[in-house]
Amino acid sequence: MKLTTVAAPTPHVTETRVTRADAPKVLEYNWGDHDMRWELEALGGGTRLTLWTNIDRRFISMGAAGWHICFDVLDHLLSGTPIGRIAGGEAMKFGGWQRLNAEYARQFGIKTPNWPPREPQNS
Repeated sequence: MKLTTVAAPTPHVTETRVTRADAPKVLEYNWGDHDMRWELEALGGGTRLTLWTNIDRRFISMGAAGWHICFDVLDHLLSGTPIGRIAGGEAMKFGGWQRLNAEYARQFGIKTPNWPPREPQNS
């Protein structure tokens, strides 16, 4: 199948291989070099959405921070208070991204990646 970005400045279409589709509970596919698994589960009076994906360890805190922001955007949309699309480099400019990146780095036991790269300081 083909995945297409929504509301991106330019369309981005990616060939994707679905490895499991168990509607309405599970969707698994490979997106580039990332295995993705989305799972829906009834929980109380609502639904829990869980995402599993593989992220290069060098970028795991950055990826987790980015997905965290994506889920915040989704939460706002579903609650009727949309805040608009925040993706890619825009997520790194979002006010809470640096904090999330640092918190996830601590949680994963890695050094906080120096991203975006900072210019060397002249003394």
